[in-house]
Amino acid sequence: MRMHVEPSILDELAIVDEDLSDDWRQRAECARYAGLVDFFPARGESAREAKAICAACPVQRECLDYALQSKAAYGVWGGLTERERHRMNRDRRRTERRVRL
Repeated sequence: MRMHVEPSILDELAIVDEDLSDDWRQRAECARYAGLVDFFPARGESAREAKAICAACPVQRECLDYALQSKAAYGVWGGLTERERHRMNRDRRRTERRVRL
């Protein structure tokens, strides 16, 4: 029997991108809640608790920047769900196209 294991925020944070400083990861509020709060809720599950922790995080902006640059596909990063990040990227692209016209 195969067991489905959700990725944890610590697993995701362990991904090292040489272009991004990882100093912020040591100060990330989510690390204090690993195993207690689900930062990778399944579709349809609430992300409210994870987003509340992100809202109080001193490195929320750095986390969101990381997620956008690394194209993190899952989880709550910088206080936004994958759907919200996707919407943000789409809106940015639309704005950039309008500015160019």
